[in-house]
Parts: sequence; C-alpha cells; structure tokens
Amino acid sequence: MSKLKKCLYLINLLERRGAMSLKEINECFRHSNLYDGEILPRTFARYKEYIAETFPCYVEFNARTGKYELVRDGELDGEAEALYNYLLSAYHIEGMSELALKHRDKIMLMDAPNGVENVQMVLEAIDQKKGLECDYWSYNKKSKKHLTIIPYFLRTWEQRWYLVAEPLNHHHGQSVFALERMYSMWLTEEKMLPSKNIHVEEYFEGCFGINHSDEPKPERIRIKVYDTQVEYVRALPIHESQREVETTKEWSLFEYRVEPCYNFYQQLLWHREKLEVVEPQHVRDEMRGIVEKMLKAYS
Repeated sequence: MSKLKKCLYLINLLERRGAMSLKEINECFRHSNLYDGEILPRTFARYKEYIAETFPCYVEFNARTGKYELVRDGELDGEAEALYNYLLSAYHIEGMSELALKHRDKIMLMDAPNGVENVQMVLEAIDQKKGLECDYWSYNKKSKKHLTIIPYFLRTWEQRWYLVAEPLNHHHGQSVFALERMYSMWLTEEKMLPSKNIHVEEYFEGCFGINHSDEPKPERIRIKVYDTQVEYVRALPIHESQREVETTKEWSLFEYRVEPCYNFYQQLLWHREKLEVVEPQHVRDEMRGIVEKMLKAYS
C-alpha cells in the first residue's frame, strides 16, 4: 500500500506542478505525510515502472530539460479513465484529511457513497474468482433474503455503490444489487465464475443510471437547453452519449442515445423550464404529461 500511495502522490504532484527534476520532487516530498526518507534514483525507477503497469499514464524523462513529465495514455477508454480519476480524487481527499479535520467548520460535504464498506470484499471475490454469500434487504418485499451471488462488476450512481451479479440458480441471469442493503457478507469456499463474458459498458449501453434492460431499446432523443443552463449541461452531461449538435446565442441542442426511463425523465425535470424535449414526440408527450400531473397538484 505504501508504494501505491507514493505513486499516487507522484502522479498528483506531476499533474499539478508539471515537469520536475528528482531533486525538486524530493523537496516537495519532504513536506508530505508519506515522507520516510529521500526517493533514491533506483527507487524512483521502480515507481516509474509501477505507474506504467498500474495506471493509464507513465512518467517520461526529458533529456533536454533534465526533468520528469507525466504522460497520459492516449488510448484510454471511458471506464479506465473514470477509475483513474476516482483514485486520484480519493487520494486528493486523503492527502488533505488532516487540514480538512482541522478546518471542518469551513467545509460542507455531501454524504460519501453508501455501501462503500462492502466494496473491498466484493473486489476480493472478483480477484479470487469466488462467490459472495449475504443477506439482502428487499424494499419491495420488505424482508431479508439469503443469497449466493457471483459478482461481475461495480458501479456508482447517485451517492450509492451497486453490484451487478449473478444469483446462483437464478433464471433471470444478472441482477443489480445496492451494496448498502447487503449484510453479513462473506466469500464462498469454492471458485465461482460468471457464466457470461460481459463488460460494464456493454451491460449498461443505452441505459440510464443503473436501470438495466436485457433488451435495451435506446432511442435518439434531442433536447434544447436555454441560457446559462447550457454551460451546466456541457460541464455535467445528462448521459454519457451526450453530443452538442447545434449552438446559438440563446440555446443549444443536445442529442442522446438512451432508453427513456423513470430516472431519465426525473433528470430532465431537474433542469426545470431551462430544458425542452424536442424529439421524439412520445418522449415529449411523456414530459408534458408529467408536468400536467404536477400542475394539478398545485391547482
């Protein structure tokens, strides 16, 4: 873990400061809570190798300047980059933890994603190719059920951790479980391998959030966003398929490939009167129906 933390520190340092010599790196490292002595050239070479093998980036030496530079992998896919950024974000938080606690009256945070305490065991099961046994609380049935599941992959959504897994002897195939509702969890003794070779991006392709359909029917949906809300939608896309296809001074037109669902309409309504569904007509009609029902509640 020490090597991992030090490599995250180096990545963070080179991203913030730009190119640096090993001497300059060590000058900064002395003020880190990880400091346990100067980073020697041979040790730094091992850290460089570990970074290249573990992260979607590498440290390159510029012979002309005599400094080291961080280079991101140009072939980075969406999930790899998301994990990379998540790890760096977690490291940033850990690095400022002492100052954050000291000035806790100056910081207001949202709650951390629920279920995070179960992430480590899920990853251990995936790594060891084992199943998980647990008690799972069902909101619909208002009861606990004992499950044996084969974990596939994890996903975060709206301050929650979710696990896509295959319940043993379950005729419906994969299901989505909220980690916060999994209790008394342990690994199975025997090996358990997933029955299908699926990937997270393929599984949720055309879906919104954690709403999954075995036969997703993504549609081309176009929305018009007005005024300064355009900048917000650019910075925080409504869906990963978002494309800006037309721009004016007053509005921008965004296009998506997504299967409309409850959470999708909920997200559109979040933007209030600054957003309008343009097409298809049935999605536009659904939005109008929702707004009309809301209006009746206030009439």
